[in-house]
Amino acid sequence: MKLCIIGPESRSDTEIELMDKAKAKFDSVLYTPIEMIRIETIKDNAAPFFKSVNLLDFDAIFIRVEKKNSDFCYVLLKIFEQHGIFTSLGSDSLLYGYNEFLLPFILKNNKIQTPKTYLAMSRTAIENNIETMIYPVLLKLPYSKTGTIVLDSADSAKGVVDTLEVLKQPVTLQETFEDAEILSVLVVGNDTFAIKGKNKKYKLTRDETDMAMRTSKLLKAAICQINLIKANNQVMVAGFNIKPRLETYSKVHDIDILAKCLSYLAKHAAIKKENPVFNKFLEWIRDMRWKADE
Repeated sequence: MKLCIIGPESRSDTEIELMDKAKAKFDSVLYTPIEMIRIETIKDNAAPFFKSVNLLDFDAIFIRVEKKNSDFCYVLLKIFEQHGIFTSLGSDSLLYGYNEFLLPFILKNNKIQTPKTYLAMSRTAIENNIETMIYPVLLKLPYSKTGTIVLDSADSAKGVVDTLEVLKQPVTLQETFEDAEILSVLVVGNDTFAIKGKNKKYKLTRDETDMAMRTSKLLKAAICQINLIKANNQVMVAGFNIKPRLETYSKVHDIDILAKCLSYLAKHAAIKKENPVFNKFLEWIRDMRWKADE
């Protein structure tokens, strides 16, 4: 079995440790900076290469890219999907998960609760809502590769939206709650590991687990982080991260999360390679398990 880890050119300690641990699970391991990958058209197909290595020759792909590389990574994932290669993320993860408006849109369409979100092309289109929003709110640019801005009042929202209007792109405003509990949930297959706040171990309720798993399945993300908020007796999905801090979950839960991720990849890549029909059956069972709870 061969594993390719795709991540940033500047490897963190996590990527280095993943490489070391992967050698116990896979016969061959390659770390590929996404900045060094090229896509070539070969006859009727497209194939990604790192130097002279065709990445379609690998059995499993572990994606560890940042938001700024999501567009290119989306194309890569589509190619891997077309060739039946097992990946830690599906292309839908990149299409919806890192777009600040498409994410709440697809979640709402699938009856997954999210904070109230507004999208507009200009301040004029949204100015009436600015006065009635619940503050603080998060300002996001749907096509930006950077983070968010926290706005604590209507006046600050108007000023920032006016300033950003010169960028000529949509603006997203998402309501949040001052007294909300923030939960970060790492999903690895059917397992979840939650952190409350910054570093407190947390045991998810059944409803919270279901929401995280439904989101993971909807976005076709086998290894990811789902950000939940609890407020006003509701649980809502507030965000999604395809490059979670695995070492943080290892420390808080006192579990080797990196080894767990690699074991999951090795197991399911082997199933897909040896028995693709059975693999589809397992995916169907997982679908039915979580749909039954909706």
